[in-house]
Amino acid sequence: MNTTLKTLRALSLIAAFTTFSAIGHAADPAKAPDSAAPAAQAAPAPAAAEPSKETPLHEVGSTAAPAPAAPAAPSAPAVSEEHEKQEVSYTKTVHGNSDDNMVAVMGSVDVLANERCEGNAVSVMGPLTVDGAVDGNAVAVMGANTINGTVRGNVVAVMGVMKLGPKAHVDGNVVCVGGTVEKDPSAYVGGNVVSQARGLGIDRDSAAASWFHHGLRLGRPLAFGPHLSFLWILNTCLIAFYMLLALAFPNGVTRCADTLAQRPGITFLTGILAMLGLPVLFILLLVTVVGIPVALVVLPISVIAAVVFGKSAIYSFVGRSVVGRQLSPALAVLVGVLILIAFYFIPFLGFAIWFLVAFLGFACAITTLFTSSKPAQPKAAAAPSAPPVVPPVAPVAAAGVPPVMAAVAAPAESVAGQPPAQPEGAAAPLPPPVVAPAPLPPPVATSAAHVSEASLPKVGFWIRMVALLIDVILVAIFTHKAGDLFLPAVVAYGALLWKFRGATVGDIIFGIKVVKVDGSALDWTTAIVRALACLLSLVVACLGFFWIAFDPEKQGWHDKIAGTYVVKLPKGTSLV
Repeated sequence: MNTTLKTLRALSLIAAFTTFSAIGHAADPAKAPDSAAPAAQAAPAPAAAEPSKETPLHEVGSTAAPAPAAPAAPSAPAVSEEHEKQEVSYTKTVHGNSDDNMVAVMGSVDVLANERCEGNAVSVMGPLTVDGAVDGNAVAVMGANTINGTVRGNVVAVMGVMKLGPKAHVDGNVVCVGGTVEKDPSAYVGGNVVSQARGLGIDRDSAAASWFHHGLRLGRPLAFGPHLSFLWILNTCLIAFYMLLALAFPNGVTRCADTLAQRPGITFLTGILAMLGLPVLFILLLVTVVGIPVALVVLPISVIAAVVFGKSAIYSFVGRSVVGRQLSPALAVLVGVLILIAFYFIPFLGFAIWFLVAFLGFACAITTLFTSSKPAQPKAAAAPSAPPVVPPVAPVAAAGVPPVMAAVAAPAESVAGQPPAQPEGAAAPLPPPVVAPAPLPPPVATSAAHVSEASLPKVGFWIRMVALLIDVILVAIFTHKAGDLFLPAVVAYGALLWKFRGATVGDIIFGIKVVKVDGSALDWTTAIVRALACLLSLVVACLGFFWIAFDPEKQGWHDKIAGTYVVKLPKGTSLV
């Protein structure tokens, strides 16, 4: 229990010291390691002028008086040689008052034998070496922490090797998280020595340290350096696997890439929603107990598979965009990999691009998986309407002529479709009878207002957000004395006004209205469902409202759930 409390206390110190790193990084420029020796040789003269600061060193067996301080100069070349092996930049901050710190980000911090740091010595992503005195704490994050001097506070190393030399004098605790502690028998520690996760430290001669110094500290996933052959072998195998996926599933890889090209906004939002939903799904599976194997095995494997397949599609998309769509998916993957690897070497931008490719790959795979595979059928052109077929009607008999005689007298068409020849002396044929058209059926009663409202222009994101802000301010004014009633008041406010007016106060100001997808007015069920669904659009990082900006119909999640549109009414239309 004591060990755990001390570890938590050390981690809290790390969080506090990290804030100093930005100050130190912006305060002083980097200094070359070669200048360490001259600085050490020039230091004894000022040290003699401050005898009061030498008292702590005298108590722990360091230099007793200012005069013998000159022999300490030979120790400076040893420190310089040590840091030449690490191939890192040298950053040193030394000031005269007791509130100053020595802080370096992606560099090294050195407190030489005749120097004193009156604050804290902090190194982030770099080594820390103390041969002099530190009145505060000595902290190294992702770097080695070498102490061979005096530290009045605590000594902390996170993901790094902790080394205490024979002259080390630590009044506080020694805490090493994710690394090993190498303590000389002559070293003095006034507090406790706490070491967690042995063997995970970053040693300067390991492959992890090489990747850290050449890649991670420069913000890039790939790098060249000693002991990094395993990294390139791993990436070569991954590239071959991406090409194998493109060969085995060419249609799937192509379709996944087309999803990003055709619907980038929906793909991006789907990826964010999926990432937010994965922890919730994981917890729900664990709670059910039966779903524990799914949560621990199936779900991680599915996420990894989606990322790998999606990255293959992203590489194919980049390759086809540069070379052309006629390129085969496997070759397109190879071209895309070569192009993006070149960007991976750019400092700090490389990691951002690498993460973006992984995220977009996951988003493309998820979006494609839950999208219908049937392509949209083009609308068929309306066939020309055939002329109405008029049923044959018997000719109207002339007045005074019997019907039978009229039927006999009616000329019959020949088989060839030509009128028969009239015999000589016969009377001229009668003209064809005029048939009165049948009466049209009565028109079906339809609501023109409903149809016109459904076809009105849809309202975009910004106008709706400003209208929502007005409504929120109005509700907040009336519920400022009862903050717990704010959300229920917003829901009731929206449901009532949508039911009776189709618009809230903010909507009325901008002349917009909420209608159902068929153009009809909202009923109680639709109004209440829409008001409650707005809470869902809000709680998931407001993604339900941002969806309006990318949706073709400009619908948010609450619009899709309730089946509504928000339309712009013509000028002059009153909603009051």
